[in-house]
Amino acid sequence: MCGISAILDARPGGDLVERLRRMHAPIRHRGPDGEGFLLLSADGRVDRSREAGALRPEGRPIAGLAFRRLKILDLSEAAAQPLASPDGSTWIVFNGEIYNFRTLKEELGRLGHTFASTGDTEVLVAAYEQWGPGCFERLEGMWAAVILDLGRRVLVASRDRFGIKPLFWSVQGSSLLLASEIRQILAAGAPARPNPGRIEPYLRGRRAPVLDDTFFEGIQSVEPACWFEVPLDATAPAPAVTPRRYWDLGECGPGIRRGTYAEAVEEFRSVLSAAVASHHVADVRVGSLLSGGLDSAVLTSLLTDIVRADGAEPPSFSFGYREAAPRFCELPFVDAMVREKRLVNFETTLDSRWAADHAADVVRAIEEPPMGMPALAQYRIFELCRDHACTVVLDGEGSDEILGGYPYHQRLLLLDRLRRRRLGDFGEELSAIARRESRGRAAVLSEYFFAPLARRVSHRNGWLRPPSGQPAPTRLRSSPDASSVNRRLFFDLTFGNAKLVLTYTDKTAMAHSVEARVPYFDRRLVELAFSLPDEYKVGGGERKRILRDVARRTVPSAITERADRMGFGMPDASLLRGDMWPAVRETISDGADFDAWVDPARMRDFVDGFGRGTHEDSRAIWRLYALSLWRREFHV
Repeated sequence: MCGISAILDARPGGDLVERLRRMHAPIRHRGPDGEGFLLLSADGRVDRSREAGALRPEGRPIAGLAFRRLKILDLSEAAAQPLASPDGSTWIVFNGEIYNFRTLKEELGRLGHTFASTGDTEVLVAAYEQWGPGCFERLEGMWAAVILDLGRRVLVASRDRFGIKPLFWSVQGSSLLLASEIRQILAAGAPARPNPGRIEPYLRGRRAPVLDDTFFEGIQSVEPACWFEVPLDATAPAPAVTPRRYWDLGECGPGIRRGTYAEAVEEFRSVLSAAVASHHVADVRVGSLLSGGLDSAVLTSLLTDIVRADGAEPPSFSFGYREAAPRFCELPFVDAMVREKRLVNFETTLDSRWAADHAADVVRAIEEPPMGMPALAQYRIFELCRDHACTVVLDGEGSDEILGGYPYHQRLLLLDRLRRRRLGDFGEELSAIARRESRGRAAVLSEYFFAPLARRVSHRNGWLRPPSGQPAPTRLRSSPDASSVNRRLFFDLTFGNAKLVLTYTDKTAMAHSVEARVPYFDRRLVELAFSLPDEYKVGGGERKRILRDVARRTVPSAITERADRMGFGMPDASLLRGDMWPAVRETISDGADFDAWVDPARMRDFVDGFGRGTHEDSRAIWRLYALSLWRREFHV
C-alpha cells in the first residue's frame, strides 16, 4: 500500500538528508496520497516533516525515514506515517496490510494500549512495544516494516513470511539503505553493476533457485519470514545485517494431517473463505482478477458473496485475446463465470504495438528482466484496475505453488509411485491422467517423461558462451517430508516460482498505485496445504485436486471440468515478429549488452533465424530483449 525509504549511517551528518530525498523521489507511484519524513540526530532529536523541502535538521542526523502513502485503511491523517508510539519512543514506516489487526487491537487494548486511529499501522507499533520482535510471529498478512526503537537504540526491519511485500537493502560505505524498490538504493548512490550469478541462469531460461540477491550486484532482498536489528550507535565502519527467522514452513508438520479427504476439503474451504474475508477488508474499493482459470474463479466467487452481503458489487478484471489469438484466450471461461455469478467484469488486451510501446515500462517497473512476456499482460491488467478506480484487487497467484498446479508435480507423483514400487498405484494414476485429458496412456508417458528430456537435448543455446565458472554451491533449506511432491512444493514456495510471481505482482500493480492481495499465500492456508498428503493435492488425474473439489460448489463446471488446463499463455512469437520486431532486432543484434555471456556472431544468427521463421524459440528472444532493456533503463 505504500513505499518506504530508510537510511542508517554509522557516521552522523554528511549528505544523509539529500540521499533520503533522492530515495524518496522516484516512487510516487507507490503512494500518491501523501508523504512524510523523519530524521533522528545523534543527540536524540527527532525532526518530522510532511514535505521533503521542509526537512531542516538541527543536529547531525544518523537515521532517516521517508514514506509514500496509498490510502487503504483509515484514510485520515491519524494513520499517516512515519507513525510514533504515544510516548514517541518508537517510530515506524510500514508497507502492507495486517489482516488480523482488529484481533490484535482488542488484545493490546486489554493490556493497556490506546489507539487514535482505526488502521493497522498503529496496532503494529503497539504490538512491537508489547512483544518486541516477537510480534512478527503473531502477525497475519503482508508487510515490510522498518522500526526505529529509540529506547533500545536499534533499527529493526522485518518482512512477511512469503516475501509478498518487497524490502531491499544494501550497505554503501558507512550507510545501511533500506527501500521498497531497487531504484531508490541506486538513487542514493549505489552503483548499478550487473550480478553475473543472476544473469547467466536467466539467459539460459533457468528460473530457480531464486535466492535473496538481485540482478544488481550488492543489492539484496530482506529474507522472507525474517527480521534483523542494527544498533543506532554503531561503532563499526558499516552496519552489519544478520537475519533471524521467526517462521519456517519446514517446521509446520508436513504431510501429517489425519482424517478423510472429504474432511480435508471442508477444512480447506473454510480456511480459504476466511482468508478471502480477511483480505477484502479496506476503506476503498476492492475487486478481483478473473482469468478464466480455477484459482481466480474461486477467489472471485467467494469475494462476490462477501461483498454482496454488504450490499455492494465488486468489480472483476480480465485479460485475453478474443480474435487476435483465440488459441491463448480464456475469455470464454470468464464469460461463463460472468453469466453464472452476474459479475460486473471489465476486460482488456494488448497487441504488438502496445507491447512495443510499453515493454521498457514493464521492465522499468519490475526492476529486473522478466522471465516471460506474461509480465506485459500483468502490467496491462493492473492498468485496467487503475482506470476503473479499483485500488485493491485479489489475485490468484500462489495456488499452483502450494497445491501442485504444474505438470511436473504430476510427474513427481508418478515417479514417487515407481520409486516406492507401488506399481498398481502408478498404473491407476497414469490411467486417471489419461482419462482426465482424453488421451492414451502412451501419450501421457511421452509428455511427462520423454518430452522434457527431448526439449533439454534440442534446446537451442549455442549462442551462449560456456559458463565462466561454477558458482559456489548454495545449501538450500529443504522439507523433511517423505513425499517428492511436498518437497518440491516446499522448494517452489521457498526458492522457486513463488518468489518470481510475487515480485512481478507487487511491482506491476504498484506501478499503477494498485495493491494486489494474494489470499493463497495466507499463512493458515499454506500450513494446511503442506500438512496434507500429496494425493490430496495431486492425484486421481487432477492437479490442485482439493481446490477443484472446493470450486465445484461455487464455480461453473465449464471451469472446474476444463480439460485443456492451458495456464496463462501469450502469442509470444507473433507479438515479437510484429510491431515489436524492429526495436527487438536493433536492440539485441550487436550483443553489446551481453558481452561476457554470448557469442556475438552466433547470437546474431540466432536472432536473424527467429526473424526468418527458421526457429520458434521466442522465449529466448524475449529474454535477450528484456535483459537489454533492463541494462539500458537502469544504466547498468
